[in-house]
Amino acid sequence: MSVERSPEAAMADEAGRSDRPARTGWRERLHEEELSGFAFAFKARAIALAAIAIWIALSTSWARLPILAAALAVLFLVGWLAFAGRNGRHVLAIQGLCAAVDVAVILLASHFPEDDWYDWALQTWVRRSGFLYLLAYVAASALTFSVKVVLIAGAAACVGKIVSFAFVVHAAERVDSFRGFVARDGFDLLRQLVQLHNIDPLLFMVNQLVILGVVTGLIAAAIWRARRHVERAVMAEAERANLGRYFSPNVAARLARDVRALEARHAQDAAVMFLDVVGATRRMEVATPELVIAAVRAFHRRVVPMVFRHNGTVDKFLGDGLMAVFGAPEKTADDARDALLCAVEILDDIDSVHNRRLAVGKRSSTVGVGIHYGPVIQGNVGIADRLEFTTLGDTVNVASRLEHMTREHDAGILLSRELLAAAERSGPLPAELRARCRDLGPLAIAGHEAPIHVIAIDRRPSP
Repeated sequence: MSVERSPEAAMADEAGRSDRPARTGWRERLHEEELSGFAFAFKARAIALAAIAIWIALSTSWARLPILAAALAVLFLVGWLAFAGRNGRHVLAIQGLCAAVDVAVILLASHFPEDDWYDWALQTWVRRSGFLYLLAYVAASALTFSVKVVLIAGAAACVGKIVSFAFVVHAAERVDSFRGFVARDGFDLLRQLVQLHNIDPLLFMVNQLVILGVVTGLIAAAIWRARRHVERAVMAEAERANLGRYFSPNVAARLARDVRALEARHAQDAAVMFLDVVGATRRMEVATPELVIAAVRAFHRRVVPMVFRHNGTVDKFLGDGLMAVFGAPEKTADDARDALLCAVEILDDIDSVHNRRLAVGKRSSTVGVGIHYGPVIQGNVGIADRLEFTTLGDTVNVASRLEHMTREHDAGILLSRELLAAAERSGPLPAELRARCRDLGPLAIAGHEAPIHVIAIDRRPSP
């Protein structure tokens, strides 16, 4: 087989390529984003806790400092546990447990008194410090890029806030006086504390729950929308990558914007090229399967870029060969010329490698190419869940027969006069290429009624 590198080197190269991350589905891609989000959220939590630690050291009394420092340490540890369990089987249970501990620590730290529990609980309730920290906690959960984690954090915050309110009511029942306020019962005391805001204590609490719920919903909705955007981007990327396997980059980009072009079933003139490795079958019979596949892939990696560079489309891979179409799905005036120049470039490139390998005593093979120009039918074929865009028609059959006849006529390329005429209509061919053409005249083609006028392009002489 005419490849520049040895089969062993080609196989090693292929192995290296297989280690690269493959394009995954959108669910796998979102899962990767979530894992990355957990890592980012843990780093952000560490930075936030460090900032809070500095603020506490500057603003908190020495009596509360050890407890708050311990709370920060626990929050850091819980954050690490949530990060460590991000990819486990029970990830949601782990996140729910961590959220419950986080909320409990936040509320206990905010309610922990300098002297009296009950008196301090009323002060923190009026200041809403616990509520604000819970709000920040729910917002921080968005960094995980997980809707479920945000909802878990929001639910834990709401439950924690209800428990906190119950404790504040309990505390108010046990405070006889609070900074000059005289009340009939605990709820009346709470009412007086928020009287300046003209709001009922229960409404005051419900308002905080509503805000927590709304913020949770908005953040979850924002993440859901971002995930949908990632899904669409990944799907579009996958579609473009799939198109890029067969179409040149410029055609693939256009089809990615409008895939309806592939659904159209139409007939038009196109140039069809068949390419096959001469003598490869015999060599494959004595080679290991691994070496055969590696060599075939190496060969395809060499010739497919040449097809794309000449605006061709890889219709299908045929073992160690391939079928390419120039003029599908978009027809241009240069299709025949592109096909001819592409065939010559492939032939000369493979032959040069073939000659170099022979010169150093290595085995090698060359190629045979057949090209024809004429009407073809293009469209999707197959079943609903496995469609393939392909080219059909007598032009395809003639090109395939011409490729097989290259051995018989000792030619690198056999092309029809129709293709040569179409190529020359778009511009004169290079003089060097014209000098290599050999007119074989009309030849009988198996499966074709009338003879086809065939032109051979000889190989360049070995240096």
